[in-house]
Amino acid sequence: MRVFSNILCTSLFLLASLPVAAQPFAYLDEKSMENLEVTRERIFESSGLFGFMNGGAELFLEYGFRQLLEQRITYQGVPFVAEYYFMDNQEHAYGIYSVHAFKCRRADERFPIECLIPGLLQFYHGHLYISLKCLDRTIDSQPLLDALATIIISKNPFKGDEKTVPLHAYPPPHSGTLYFVCGDLGLSSVYIGWAKFFITFQNYAMWLRIDPETQRASAQVRFASNTDAEAFCAQNESLLSLKRSNNEVIIEEK
Repeated sequence: MRVFSNILCTSLFLLASLPVAAQPFAYLDEKSMENLEVTRERIFESSGLFGFMNGGAELFLEYGFRQLLEQRITYQGVPFVAEYYFMDNQEHAYGIYSVHAFKCRRADERFPIECLIPGLLQFYHGHLYISLKCLDRTIDSQPLLDALATIIISKNPFKGDEKTVPLHAYPPPHSGTLYFVCGDLGLSSVYIGWAKFFITFQNYAMWLRIDPETQRASAQVRFASNTDAEAFCAQNESLLSLKRSNNEVIIEEK
């Protein structure tokens, strides 16, 4: 048992010590801007995320989590934590962001998809969900958070072959109102009242919007097959307003 324990500890240490250059995206470094110092960097991949967070890793894995880079940095003498979550596609990156974006003081104003609360700026960009947290709660950190986010976005330009998520089909702001859901954990986090309708279904993709005025939900769901979509409608047509086209179903609350 002691040998196994030593091997496990060594494996976790190596995983958290992977070279940062292995990351498939650009990140803050001391060449990015003046008065920036990187004091610690750690990388976690796939199920190694369990070694980083106590609870919540399952949700990230449901959304196609691939890699996390955590940085401890100091900018203009102020300490920050930057977390870069790299997901397997843009829908999933927006989805994991959307689950965490709530009670925004500023939503989609300074950056296209962002949620700002005091001391914390979260945003979605391409395959990335990024969280920037100020560790000094005694200052107004908004200008510094905005400056850091601006550099990160500029270092990660969109590629021509990247498929953008269909945000244009929904009214802004999107942060705090529009969610992408791809499994039971995400749906329970966003709108638990609908979880019971999807218990028997797997591998669906849902764009769910909660109207900020009425708090009523509507969604467009892409099922794995026409058969699943048909079965869903048959089970729930008396409870929800449904409109089906092949494997896609538009849902509204009655």
